[in-house]
Amino acid sequence: MNQKSNLPINLDQLHQISEGDIEFEIEVLQVYVEDVLQRIEIIRQAIANNDHTQIMKEAHHVKGSSSNVGALQMRDLAVQLEDLNLDQELAKAPNILEDMLVKMQAVEDFIAEKSANLPS
Repeated sequence: MNQKSNLPINLDQLHQISEGDIEFEIEVLQVYVEDVLQRIEIIRQAIANNDHTQIMKEAHHVKGSSSNVGALQMRDLAVQLEDLNLDQELAKAPNILEDMLVKMQAVEDFIAEKSANLPS
């Protein structure tokens, strides 16, 4: 079994943007998690208000930032959210948000593990 494929982050992509600086990778991922968790809450409110413009804006941002850090599973969920929004099928959106929160927890666990392995 390939453990690399189970990671919430594409390490090759992350290493490319950080040029191998592990501390920088951790910082980038921490900022990413904080930003995405805020956006998930905004999306949740936008769904409740049936605000398709806001949902699209936030989902698009999550898609872009997820692509940048190599969080490809998260990017795919943001794409699904955009597609639901375009198709006006927001009834399924809360399930996608729950999946996003699970993925964000996996990224947070990944950060914690990476931080624990830093040389002191």
